[in-house]
Amino acid sequence: MSFFKDVSLRNAGTDLISFFRTTGTHSPWLFLAACVPTAIIIYTFYIDTLEKAKPPPPTVTYFESWPATRTIEESKAAIAEYQKRKDEMRAREKEAYKAFGRAVGMDVEKIEREAQLERAQKEAQAKDAAAGAKQ
Repeated sequence: MSFFKDVSLRNAGTDLISFFRTTGTHSPWLFLAACVPTAIIIYTFYIDTLEKAKPPPPTVTYFESWPATRTIEESKAAIAEYQKRKDEMRAREKEAYKAFGRAVGMDVEKIEREAQLERAQKEAQAKDAAAGAKQ
């Protein structure tokens, strides 16, 4: 910060006033023409930051509501139907990934067999741990 120890606003103002008092080829209008665009740009950046600092308006999320006369059986049926659609979507997604894997040259069946073996091992370990915890 040794640069700023020699800076004085009073001396800068005095230099500016003496610059305007001297006669010569320079014009105060040239100084004004240089300062105004800079001031406008700085002000524009300031306004831009104020605008972007505002949080976006809250979004209203509506959810499904059911009639008060809905029975538990109807609720269970709706849940089962939703779960069925979800399972179908996951199956389609899994098939799409398999097709992509085949397209890029992967052995999808081998990968699936390895995953099934790994799942079976984890289940066996979980059963052993549960059996060990009961004893």
